Amino acid sequence: MIACGREATSSFDPETIIASYVDDERQVDYLKLSRLNMALAETGQLADKMFHYTQAGSYGIIVKWNLAKEVGELLTDTYWSMGHIALAQRMAFEATVMDDREFNPEMIKRLIETNLVYGAYPVAKKYIDILGKARAWRRVAESYRKFLYNDAAVESDPVLGAKRKCIPKTDFISMVRGIDEDLKDIIRANPGYHKAIEYLGAIYLLDCEMDKFKEMLDEFYGTEALPELHTSFAEAACMLSEIHRGYWKTVGVPVDTYKKYTDFKARLDNGLSQDKYKDTFWYYIMRVNSQ
Repeated sequence: MIACGREATSSFDPETIIASYVDDERQVDYLKLSRLNMALAETGQLADKMFHYTQAGSYGIIVKWNLAKEVGELLTDTYWSMGHIALAQRMAFEATVMDDREFNPEMIKRLIETNLVYGAYPVAKKYIDILGKARAWRRVAESYRKFLYNDAAVESDPVLGAKRKCIPKTDFISMVRGIDEDLKDIIRANPGYHKAIEYLGAIYLLDCEMDKFKEMLDEFYGTEALPELHTSFAEAACMLSEIHRGYWKTVGVPVDTYKKYTDFKARLDNGLSQDKYKDTFWYYIMRVNSQ
């Protein structure tokens, strides 16, 4: 689980996850891939390095909910990482319900965090009291009491404060319009929370939703949310230039990246090996289209 600012409660170490990940092109383990992609996002590398690994659509980021406790725990961490507080809270509830144990401390901890972010202090206090009954978690529980009924403390906390800023200014029902529209609202609410736009762009590219990806660039490129393109975003912009002439120039794709793209196309047209570009979006979409 992700520590989310309280390292003593977690064994999730993004650097270790990345370093120990074993890539298998023959068979994708979606749970392991989702943890890898979350680790990349938490270290600011998702949109730059996700295609250094075998990817298999957006389920490699948001695994399919199947009523299993372990999946619920993974999903609450994924949504928390995205800044989607509502879904992080919902999946913490779901994981708790599906747990055979009477007490799931990590999910109680997530319910404390989400309720503090929302300012639902009486509910947060209830969960702090519950978590504090477990001797091993008592100190963790007590560390959250300083946030109760203290908006200034929540907003100045590097984790809770950043998540609070992600709450959209207008109400909406989660997932009714799709996770991408939810993420756009999060980005608009907190453009400085860059993980949200990395996730959004990654989901579009993994599902080869090029029109929606262009709409994302058209709205957010050059703003605080996306001041410059990440590697995979630049590669996708090169491909968009096949339909939208010169588009790569309008979104600041480096000339060297576009030259690599023209070389990729030449190799493809001449039946040459594409292996030198295995870590690119171009190779990924070629593989997807060939299946």
